[in-house]
Amino acid sequence: MAVPLIFGMLLYILVQNINVYFLGNLNEPALLAGVGMGNMLINVLCFAVVQGLNGAIETLVSQSFGAEKYRECGIFLNRGKVVASLVMVPIVVIYAFADKILIALNQDPDIARIAQRYCCILIPGIWA
Repeated sequence: MAVPLIFGMLLYILVQNINVYFLGNLNEPALLAGVGMGNMLINVLCFAVVQGLNGAIETLVSQSFGAEKYRECGIFLNRGKVVASLVMVPIVVIYAFADKILIALNQDPDIARIAQRYCCILIPGIWA
């Protein structure tokens, strides 16, 4: 169970690094800064929270599997998926208004718009 999770996390980090690598070769500092800020927003707002929730789900499912309560395994797993999806709703709203939030925090408006667009494009991949 933990191997696919670790493999998925490594692949996502690889995707972020490839994005930054190719943008770094375009010689467009605003794009690179926007994608870097978008990656930071995704890591802080989404992955930190959702990985914490998944850690709790993993513990509950493992305990019920060890106790041979297989029905509870499915119940915990499905409830955990629903909770993680519900937690994503406010995160998606924050991503939708990330440019306004970042501008309010005195970030460059062009970079804030690029970061917001990057986060919104990656929403389906983040949820998955």
